Amino acid sequence: MSSGKFSLLIFLALTIGCSFDTGKQVAEKPVKDVSTKIDSTGIMKKIDSASVKLKYELFLFNPVKARQISQYDHLIKKYSRRFGFDWRLIAAQIFAESRFRANARSHVGAIGLMQIMPGTAKHLGIDPNLLLTPEHNISLGCLYDWRLFRLWKEKKGKDRLAFTFASYNAGRRKVLRAGSRVPQPRSWIGVAPYLPRETRRYVSKIFNQYTVYKKKFF
Repeated sequence: MSSGKFSLLIFLALTIGCSFDTGKQVAEKPVKDVSTKIDSTGIMKKIDSASVKLKYELFLFNPVKARQISQYDHLIKKYSRRFGFDWRLIAAQIFAESRFRANARSHVGAIGLMQIMPGTAKHLGIDPNLLLTPEHNISLGCLYDWRLFRLWKEKKGKDRLAFTFASYNAGRRKVLRAGSRVPQPRSWIGVAPYLPRETRRYVSKIFNQYTVYKKKFF
């Protein structure tokens, strides 16, 4: 090997070696102590020596502007008002159902924002192919809530809503069977233990999220 080629190889080796060393040193540079910043959505984020960690108080799964719950607020308000519900309650239900994902599909076949089964859509006179359209999905979900709410007219206040949402999740027949195991008066507290855990959690999630929304949105 000529001395010229040998010198070139040494030069390249040193250059590559320096590049690797520099990268390693950059990676190992110490990071400053914990600090906070406001990100583009107006939510506080925390920076520490390990990694960047985001903490969302309300919009963990839906980081929209703080003045709205979701991009579907106008539709939620429109149809919740039409059927006599607080729009924040319906928003809480949608959060529990799909976390505001319009294309959500469950393992049992429920579709869209309010996770409506194709069979339910047909029963209510809607083409199941429209369930991925936010407006059709929300309007149908509110209609279904309203029909269930009317069927529980013997219940009062929060109990009536709890039985409505439990029926939305598990089916009214299953809720009635659970109620048959409890002496009158059949309150939600008495019936809930006889329902599936998923249904109990579903109802609790709606009410908990509704409490959050009531404090932040009007």
